[in-house]
Amino acid sequence: MGSPTLDTASSLVPQSPALRIDEESLRRYLSAAVSGFPGGPLEVFQFSHGQSNPTYLVKAAGGAAYVLRKKPPGRVLPSAHAVEREYRVLAALQATAVPVPRVVCLCEDTAVLGTPFYVMEHVKGSIFADPSLPGVAPRERAAVYEAMARTLAALHSVPPAQVGLEGYGKAGGYNRRQVWRWGQQYRQSVVQGEPMPEMLQLHAWLAAHIPAGDADPSGTRISHGDFRLDNLVIDSQDPSRVLAVLDWELSTLGDPLADLAYNCLPYHLPSGIPTLVSLPRPLPPGIPDEQSYIRMYCTARGLPYPLQADWPFYLALSIFRLAAILAGVGARAAQGNASSRIAAQVGADSVVRSLARKALHITGLPPTAAASRRERRRAQLATAAAAAGSSGATSGLGPSPRVRPILRRLRRFMEEHVYPAEPTLNAHAASDQRWTIHPVQERLKEEAKRQGLWNLWLPADMAAALRPLLQEASASEEEQRLLLGAGLTNLEYAHCAEEMGRSVWAPECFNCSAPDTGNMEVLARYGSRPQQRAWLLPLLRGEVRSCFAMTEPAVASSDATNITASIQRQADGSYVLRGRKWWASGASDPRCAVAIFMGKTDPQAPTHAQQSMVLVPMNTPGITVVRPLPVFGFDDAPHGHAELLFDSVQVPAGAMILGEGRGFEIAQGRLGPGRLHHCMRLIGMGERALALLVQRSQSRVAFRQPLHRHQAVRLDIARSRMELDAARLVVLQAAHALDLVGNKAARGEIAAAKALAPSAVLAILDRAIQVHGAAGVSDVTPLAHMFAGARTLRLADGPDIVHLETIAKLELAGARRARL
Repeated sequence: MGSPTLDTASSLVPQSPALRIDEESLRRYLSAAVSGFPGGPLEVFQFSHGQSNPTYLVKAAGGAAYVLRKKPPGRVLPSAHAVEREYRVLAALQATAVPVPRVVCLCEDTAVLGTPFYVMEHVKGSIFADPSLPGVAPRERAAVYEAMARTLAALHSVPPAQVGLEGYGKAGGYNRRQVWRWGQQYRQSVVQGEPMPEMLQLHAWLAAHIPAGDADPSGTRISHGDFRLDNLVIDSQDPSRVLAVLDWELSTLGDPLADLAYNCLPYHLPSGIPTLVSLPRPLPPGIPDEQSYIRMYCTARGLPYPLQADWPFYLALSIFRLAAILAGVGARAAQGNASSRIAAQVGADSVVRSLARKALHITGLPPTAAASRRERRRAQLATAAAAAGSSGATSGLGPSPRVRPILRRLRRFMEEHVYPAEPTLNAHAASDQRWTIHPVQERLKEEAKRQGLWNLWLPADMAAALRPLLQEASASEEEQRLLLGAGLTNLEYAHCAEEMGRSVWAPECFNCSAPDTGNMEVLARYGSRPQQRAWLLPLLRGEVRSCFAMTEPAVASSDATNITASIQRQADGSYVLRGRKWWASGASDPRCAVAIFMGKTDPQAPTHAQQSMVLVPMNTPGITVVRPLPVFGFDDAPHGHAELLFDSVQVPAGAMILGEGRGFEIAQGRLGPGRLHHCMRLIGMGERALALLVQRSQSRVAFRQPLHRHQAVRLDIARSRMELDAARLVVLQAAHALDLVGNKAARGEIAAAKALAPSAVLAILDRAIQVHGAAGVSDVTPLAHMFAGARTLRLADGPDIVHLETIAKLELAGARRARL
């Protein structure tokens, strides 16, 4: 194959001073961490071509060669330059038919080279930078393209759960999230003037044409995100063999056809744009046309051809993504902070417009010459409608058609079963038998199961990942449907949680109460299969309850790095736990069977790698429930909030969740959807408080007229309605953002909900108590108990100041970006 190509050992340059690595430190680390690593000095060279993560060729004694990729120095976005994710996907694919380099090690200790890095074996071969393959014989061109199609098909044939990547991204909804994400990115790049009419028109079309099956998690596969010819290492002697797929930085879980469409972009891109490669017309001999290439892919995957899919959508989305990226490059060039000297040329408006018009041509739409304010608003509404989901959800944040019948059934259940049971359950909670379970509570749970109102909190992607667990447990189809919930989005579940929040007894009836939902989420996302069989299954069935033991009386536990409890590994691999915990909600419940215990396994590790989490059966010797802790005098029996003592509690090695040092990571993951459930329920609590306020104002007379005739009371009612509706919108927006972009990107919206909802509902409760007079602070109404619970959430969901700091940091960062 005598063509102008890049060899995988070419384009090497001496290390730049800013990116130079400590070769002796690297040699010591590899000698200790890699079995059989050859001794002697290392030769380290830097690759010159375009990786965002600095990449090096490391030559060791005896001719051994490795490639090292590391995060760049300095501050980077939390989700950017994630070499840990690259290592994870490469390690997972080692035993599959997907050709990837053999990974050697991952080092997250920044003391070695300053930033995390991983090492893989160097793969010798050829890389073709030009998809037209100049100088390559036609037969060899055909072989290269067929090999590329087979390789992509092999990747998309690997079920993520089969290789332990079920948590690598969100299952289902990929295209909806992509349309939203790149639309947001494009709008943020427009710092001067108006958005381009062609880009708005294209975005609106994409938002209105999300594929019908987008929300179905069963079609989710591992997506490379940047699959193209110049990211493949081809055998220099046999062009029909791909030796390795490189550059997995953008990989995630997604729609395989979006990956395929991106791979096919050279068939459609305009020529003459710097850095963008396209195929000439006519095609060079040997290179298949697009449909022939797609047929190769379908044959390799065992799919029918032609594709039963909206191919123009996938192509238009890939081009829109590319145009949005280039618009950002152009914006940075206009502001004078682009890193490339040709950034202004690459990201010019003419380039972005030509790409948008090409995509519009693919969709069959004529490009508009201009877009009025009304048309731009229509495009935004179409985007919101598509972002609400492919199940026919309403535009905005209202209940979708799918969740409306569930809401009706839920309201009827509350009216017919929960509210009538409250006096019985309240009386039991105040009796000397309050730490036992009243039969009414269990009957309510059985009735909710019978009506299919069970585990409504469980999202569709998690349900899909858990189905094999239930099948292994020989669960019937009927039980699987019950335990895996209705597959609601966070936004849809928010409306359900509001209904449940109207009664303190309701969430448990539907197996949607804290801390069980958060603990089930931890087990589902991070637990091993044995852990899931032992604890997740009975929790999903509502047979047992659980607690979460993190907070400690001796330290400010809102900063999880302060935790002092210890988890010490023993010679036999088991662990011994020591520490005092409190506010372990649910620990006093006689059905509480397991605790998730957070402590430090290595106090000398980096700050956020010291903590671990283990599963501890509550009947393990050494656990003492010291006392129940009252909240403003309410002990919340039989659930309760307990102080616990762990005195040399021994658990087996299999009790460790995810691995040592992963506790902070798990805690952050647990802070997403599960912790937003409290805010969702608070809105329902606020609605009930406001209803009680209105009823009281209409039924009581003071100073010769009904209370509602007094202006002060009417103003309290008006303020309460406004504040509650505002809080609801903030909570629904946070739930919506969770669906679209996940925990990390939605952290601002989540923080706003957690700061606003408790404060707003507390103000409404205070007004309702005031209108009720002495009855409001007694047990005659639920208001005092509600007030205690709402006030607690300003601590239990994180102190207000932490949430406000998060919001402020994001706002300040946005202001800085706007000035650049």
